[in-house]
Amino acid sequence: MAEELITVPENSLEKELEFYPSKEDEAYLHSKYFNRGSKKNIRITYTRLSDHEYKPKITVGPYAGIIQLSEKRIHFSTKVNTNLFYLLSSLKDEEEFLYDPETPIEIKEGMNFFDILGRFFQKELDDVIRKGLLRKYVRKQENARFAKGKILIKGQIKKNMIYKSRFFCEFEDLTFDNKENQMVLSALHSLISLIKFDQKLRSKLRRHEIALKDFITLVNMDPHECSFIRFNRINQHYEDIIRLSRLILEERFIRSVYKGESRGFNFIVDMNKVYEDFITEMVEEVIGTEFKDLIIERQPRFNKLVEEKTIVTKPDIVLRKGKAEYPFIIDTKYKKDPANADYYQVIAYSLALRKSKACCLIYPKSEASEIDRELTLVRDLTGEDSSKVKIYARTVDLHLDDCNEIGYEDYIAGVKEQLKQIMSDFMTEAS
Repeated sequence: MAEELITVPENSLEKELEFYPSKEDEAYLHSKYFNRGSKKNIRITYTRLSDHEYKPKITVGPYAGIIQLSEKRIHFSTKVNTNLFYLLSSLKDEEEFLYDPETPIEIKEGMNFFDILGRFFQKELDDVIRKGLLRKYVRKQENARFAKGKILIKGQIKKNMIYKSRFFCEFEDLTFDNKENQMVLSALHSLISLIKFDQKLRSKLRRHEIALKDFITLVNMDPHECSFIRFNRINQHYEDIIRLSRLILEERFIRSVYKGESRGFNFIVDMNKVYEDFITEMVEEVIGTEFKDLIIERQPRFNKLVEEKTIVTKPDIVLRKGKAEYPFIIDTKYKKDPANADYYQVIAYSLALRKSKACCLIYPKSEASEIDRELTLVRDLTGEDSSKVKIYARTVDLHLDDCNEIGYEDYIAGVKEQLKQIMSDFMTEAS
């Protein structure tokens, strides 16, 4: 029997549930998979109606996702219409993606989970390479021209009775071709064929695979072997990528994908971070192709606005021209309606960057309101400084008529075209 779908919008505060969750379901929603430390992202409470009757309510933060319970499936919906899985393709930090890797579920978008895991895997692989690939002493046996280590008599008799110029030896070799690197390469090889729509990601992973194959042997790895790895100060930087490797290598996921079944995980994700990462990456790509005289800086820190340097300003995106000129500031806001605090924030940014010409707030387009606003900030009310800063508020349509029907590449192209127009307009007007 198909499970019943219960929709809970993100940022719901004590929303009444249409069912009574079991103790097991309640414990699962409160578990470490969806809540980190003391922070409770999902909370079930009860309102007393009478001595023997209670009404369950659910509170959730700015999270969207899907959680399958024993008999019900909760869909934590986004506040604006969009294809969540397309947006997740740009998520940078695995910490924001809270999921239960131990419990596979049937889900229509299950194939897309490998694109998400691929992003995390690439980030961890880049980090491992930056810190240094692991070299370890590995015991090897080889029929060599020169004796090294110890000669194995049985092997020598079996292999070299006729050709006595060789020595069948066993020795310790310091090499990159060790168990940890073989696990990573095996997972990487499996992952590449599972990437569904992000061709740029697939190409990056393919380049990594080609490079690693030069000195690491590609072997079929049992995912359970990942459990036998013991981490110490030498291989500690491999812990996260080995965990992801095991997840990718798990036979049940690989097998289900090849059979055409759609399987994924229970998960929730912080939509503020998803939106910020997605828009930032799209802006970065537009800048790289359309405004090549500008350089994008993600969340730069400026602490000179306050002399004591106790207050740090950190806009989402600053566009730099040359070595130290910052003419344009962009800040993403995952909100349906703008607030005065949003404008105060970018005003502070423009004061910190004295030569800035324009700031742009980018909101997701919603059915509830249209945000299209232009303001002029006067830097000096005394009139001694006549310079002004333009402040713009614009929206990006993340639905694009029907984002669930169009392909990933068309969706990305549509969003980038909107951002290109927004940036072109406010840069031209502010210049």
